[in-house]
Formats: sequence, structure tokens, C-alpha cells
Amino acid sequence: MSAYRRDCEFMLKEEALPQEIDAAMRRFGFAMGIYEVQDLSGLDIAWAMRKRRAATRPSEERYSRISDRLCEAGRLGRKTGAGFYDYISGKPAPSAFVVQVILEESAARGFKRRSFTPDEIMTRILKVMRTEGEAILAEGIAESAADIDVVMITGYGFPRQKGGPMFSI
Repeated sequence: MSAYRRDCEFMLKEEALPQEIDAAMRRFGFAMGIYEVQDLSGLDIAWAMRKRRAATRPSEERYSRISDRLCEAGRLGRKTGAGFYDYISGKPAPSAFVVQVILEESAARGFKRRSFTPDEIMTRILKVMRTEGEAILAEGIAESAADIDVVMITGYGFPRQKGGPMFSI
């Protein structure tokens, strides 16, 4: 999950907004998109992990500061009423603050933004999931692609009707 979550953050800097990524994931069959899930679980848990890892993170490793900036602003998800979305009425609503942070991070890194279709978003997410799954198989962490699919379906909400991210391998 961390591999595709990280790549979704790169998509934020490059092309998409949280609500577009989440909508593409729901359209594909997920009950919630990655940013809705993060807001529900709380952004501070992953932030604490990123801060602990900062001292040992290779300088050449690609990194996005969008989530860090949201946490620094006190936007820790639903529990604070704001994360990737605003929760004024209890339901997620797109946030002008988050869009501003994303645009600032894009500009600071010299990214030219473009639109992404829902299919392009899901193609990219699925590619990252499969690549990570292939690495897990190569390392011997999982015995088969089917094992990964079962975990993704039963543990991470991958749409059962799609067969799992490794189904086509």
C-alpha cells in the first residue's frame, strides 16, 4: 500500500487532485479512494514514520512533501476536521488549502501540470501495485501472485470482482 500511496502523491504534484484520484479508484470499484482512507485513518501515523525515516532516506530518493505540509498545518484527517479534504459537514469536500499546497509543491519542483483521465490514474496505480507485487514475489515474501491478490482483496479493499492487482500475471 505504501508504494502506491507514495506514487499517488507524485501524481498530485504532476497531474491530479486528491478528489480526482479518489473518484477514479471508486469508479474502478474501491469503496474509498486512497486520500479518503488516509483522512479516515489519520495522516499523523504515516507522518511520524516519514519523520523517523528522514535521517536515513537516501538523498536521491524521490519524495513528496505534500502530506508533511498538511500535517504541519494541523490537517491530520477527519479527527481534526481537515486532511486532504475539509470536513465541515462531516463529509469530505475538496479543500482550497490542499489545492494551494499541491500547486506550490508542483511549482517548486518545476512540474507542468496536465489532466489525467480516470483510466490513466488507475493504469498508473495498478502498474505500481503490480511492480511492488513482483518485487514481493522475487524476494520470496509471498509464494504466489494469487496470495498477493487475496491479501489485497481481503485486507486492503481491492475490488473482488477485478481479481486483484496480480490477476493478469
